[in-house]
Amino acid sequence: MNEKYLIEDGKWVRASKWKLFKFNCRHWFKKWKLVDSSKCRIIPFSEMGRFFELTSQEKKDAEKLYKEKGTISYEFYPCGGIGWGVRIHLLDKNNEIIDITDIEAW
Repeated sequence: MNEKYLIEDGKWVRASKWKLFKFNCRHWFKKWKLVDSSKCRIIPFSEMGRFFELTSQEKKDAEKLYKEKGTISYEFYPCGGIGWGVRIHLLDKNNEIIDITDIEAW
């Protein structure tokens, strides 16, 4: 026969149809998280320290370059142990690189 088993209270038990249904429903609801991304963001602990955020001045500079020159790309680079710098790559014919690092924010 093709019997199925589940773990309940640390022990393997034979699964009835009801137990399988309950397990699948609980599993389905546990794997999704409802988050209003406009108010907050979830950063897993494994990713802590691995994200960068632009200062308000850098955001203004980047938006200005985007409006004037078109599509841009960001590059974060270490600045001699002091902090992180930000370069903007203009994705146009010239492939110009502009440093918009806000040194006053360090």
